Amino acid sequence: MENNKSYSKYLVIFIDILGSQNRDDFEKAYKINSIFHEELEKNNKNDLPHTVYFRKIYTFSDCSYIFYGFKENVPEEKRDEGKLFTTALCNCEPIFLRFIKEKIMFRGGISYGDAYVDPSKSMFFGKAVNRAYQLESNVAIHPRIVVDNYVAEELLRNVSFQMNQAIEKNNTGEISLSELIPLFGHGLVERDVDNKFIFNYLHMPQFNLLYNDCYSSGEEFIKEFINFCEEQIEENTEYKIIDKYFYALRFALDKLPPSCKE
Repeated sequence: MENNKSYSKYLVIFIDILGSQNRDDFEKAYKINSIFHEELEKNNKNDLPHTVYFRKIYTFSDCSYIFYGFKENVPEEKRDEGKLFTTALCNCEPIFLRFIKEKIMFRGGISYGDAYVDPSKSMFFGKAVNRAYQLESNVAIHPRIVVDNYVAEELLRNVSFQMNQAIEKNNTGEISLSELIPLFGHGLVERDVDNKFIFNYLHMPQFNLLYNDCYSSGEEFIKEFINFCEEQIEENTEYKIIDKYFYALRFALDKLPPSCKE
């Protein structure tokens, strides 16, 4: 193959913005594409030379592909896929919270496997790219992000390992476990009612929403989203649209603590 080019392993996140076929407003379309890039740029500023992974993002129309992979010089023993998956989903959570804040609905798929990415040509393809798209277009159906089983299981393995280590350290009084558990990615992935793994982008909104966004708590943010879904259900008559917001409403209600549901 030319210049020894070949597939590499990537975590691939495909996102499709819903309702965009009826959207011809330039400002809205520009904002959608900007959100993807602005949030990833924030993450890039936090990257240090010793980090083992990199990311790339490509947007087109109402869709986006986000790629996470290991840097070429990273030795095999440091290529922890579960840790990569956890980091990637934690980093992407602010993107989806911003979409919700802007009342923009979305659907997606996440996979891991062979892909080829050439940033200089904005070219990408491969089995993992196709799989992420298939999860979004054929499996997700609702406004949710479906996670491939392998990705979910490796992420959960990593989260369990990190939490067990934290518990051991907490027994010596070295750390506050209650403060650190959310940072391990606990709750990032969960089983939906159809037993599919999904990305729970509402698992810790308070860690990603600044107070200057006018929210005093994660619960306040979720309640605002719930109110929006209820308004859309009331205002619309088309079953497909109502069903979309019913799903989002159930998803959001499930994230509220019992004391907030009374």
